[in-house]
Amino acid sequence: MPSNRQGLSSLSFPKALEVARALGKLSTGSAALDDLLEGGYEQGRISEVFGASNTGKTQLAMQAAVLAAGRGWNSLYVDTESTFRPERVEEMARARGIDASAALERIFWVRARDVESQIEVTMSMSENERVLSAKLVVVDTVTKNFSLEFPGRERTGRRQGALGAYLDGIALDAYYNKRVVLLTNRVAAIPREGQSQEVDLGGLTLRKFVSKSIRLTRQGSFVHASIDSAGRSQKAIKCQISKRGFD
Repeated sequence: MPSNRQGLSSLSFPKALEVARALGKLSTGSAALDDLLEGGYEQGRISEVFGASNTGKTQLAMQAAVLAAGRGWNSLYVDTESTFRPERVEEMARARGIDASAALERIFWVRARDVESQIEVTMSMSENERVLSAKLVVVDTVTKNFSLEFPGRERTGRRQGALGAYLDGIALDAYYNKRVVLLTNRVAAIPREGQSQEVDLGGLTLRKFVSKSIRLTRQGSFVHASIDSAGRSQKAIKCQISKRGFD
């Protein structure tokens, strides 16, 4: 991605304005979620979805790849947790009337087992012909490898520094190449106002690169989604997960 960095740094103001005006959105596949996000995931920006285990984060990530394929887009899917399921992608695609085989052909899946491989695959997008034209980049889960390789408070500085450098590269690439970037993220419990509250990992380091953060919580068979701002959730919408994914 060095060429992208150089290209972005040399953009004139009129050119940057032209790029910004050309950016569109990718539907989530859910009318309620699209309404919450004011149209869907934004091109040129990073969106985050976070929540506890079994709230549907990976479902939304795979669903984004299916919807991208339905538009004829290629996707890069970086999987740090080994949770990508091609059979689930096929099921979602068929339920939505999208050619399942064609959808899978448009998804370039990579298993990133450590920070080095996670950084390498996303930083080499401008050099890999298979993903050069990708309009969607998914990282599921973005903080997992960083948390494992830099555990404990004494390594917080190194962890946040490495995470920040990684996100900076993704953000520059997203803007310059008009890519939609979707990150899934884990949560941690912290004390706030006398109560325990779940927050996304990465803290302010992650938040300064993310355009919109979607918090997912599960109550019975329903998943509630809300936009999270400064650790506080706005109005929530209610979804169910079916063969189609989030409806």
